[in-house]
Amino acid sequence: MKRRWLAFTLAAALAVTGVPVSETHAEVSSATRQKIDEIRKQKQSVLEEKNQINENISKQQQIMENAKKKIEEIQKEADPIEERYQEKLKEKEEVDQKFKARIRVLYMQGETNYLAQLLSANSFNQFLKRFEVVRLIAERDYELVAERQKVLNDVLREKAKLDEKIKEQNKYIEQANKAYQSLMAQLNKTNSQLSKVEAMEDDYEDEIIKINLADWKAGKLHFPWTGPLRKPVNGPVTSTFGWRVHPIFHTKKLHEGMDFGGSLGTPIYAAADGVVVSSRPSYGYGWLITIYHGDYHGKPFFTRYAHSYPYQVKVKVGEEVKAGQQITSMGSNGNSTGPHLHFEVRIGYGDRPQPYNPMDYMK
Repeated sequence: MKRRWLAFTLAAALAVTGVPVSETHAEVSSATRQKIDEIRKQKQSVLEEKNQINENISKQQQIMENAKKKIEEIQKEADPIEERYQEKLKEKEEVDQKFKARIRVLYMQGETNYLAQLLSANSFNQFLKRFEVVRLIAERDYELVAERQKVLNDVLREKAKLDEKIKEQNKYIEQANKAYQSLMAQLNKTNSQLSKVEAMEDDYEDEIIKINLADWKAGKLHFPWTGPLRKPVNGPVTSTFGWRVHPIFHTKKLHEGMDFGGSLGTPIYAAADGVVVSSRPSYGYGWLITIYHGDYHGKPFFTRYAHSYPYQVKVKVGEEVKAGQQITSMGSNGNSTGPHLHFEVRIGYGDRPQPYNPMDYMK
């Protein structure tokens, strides 16, 4: 699919084109134009919905980031509780071992052992001594039971605290994920709808090109600039926008764009969604492609791509292109010392709209 498109509310100005008049006069029936307008309105509705979902996803991602920070804070609170819980578990295990050993002794002695010891005393004095011994043993047994119960209570208390922290974490995780997954489901549904609309557009590709050319020639092509620009080529910046001083004549000249280096044939991509309004030879530029990206503060916004060779060009005048779509390849045509892309941003009307620094419009 070559296009991703925003609906047109057609109206802008003639400028920077160079489109042959014969290319703009091909007729499209009113019924076909009406059908295309309906498709574009449908697409505009879908795109507006998608933009709103993307905005909501961005907001939700921030909420998820905040939730992540909150979860990390809770984890810091939970870590010492976890340590205490593990310590109490070890302590409980030690007490349990003592308790089990004592139970074994009592089992081996039998339930009447204490009473038998008292009743077998030969005198009242011996009875009192044995009674004191039995009392102390019973008291120690009680302390052991009490100790075990206390440790068990400590374990349960720390476990409850830890469970509360985990529950609090899970609440944030569930809330964040549930909202995000819901938005992603909406986005997938919208993308599916968009694909169907774009498929319908593909059926009318030639007619859309004719309409774009006719509307551009008549000054009716108009849609909003959506920006920002993306890098048009995978290559290093070799020269920036700005004034240059001639090394011999010492005269100043504005370098009206920025240059990207690379090898012959390196792919060059559309920097944003738009319509190709010019693709032609141009003095100094070699082959020059111009894309209209919509109106920016009431003025048409263009990008220009220079120094390709005609055989490298992959788009037609009037064709709708999307950001990242290959439009041509790197060449060394025109006033060039080697393969590179000269990339410009121009805003305004007339044959030579005002040049601006492309970096100011890139993400």
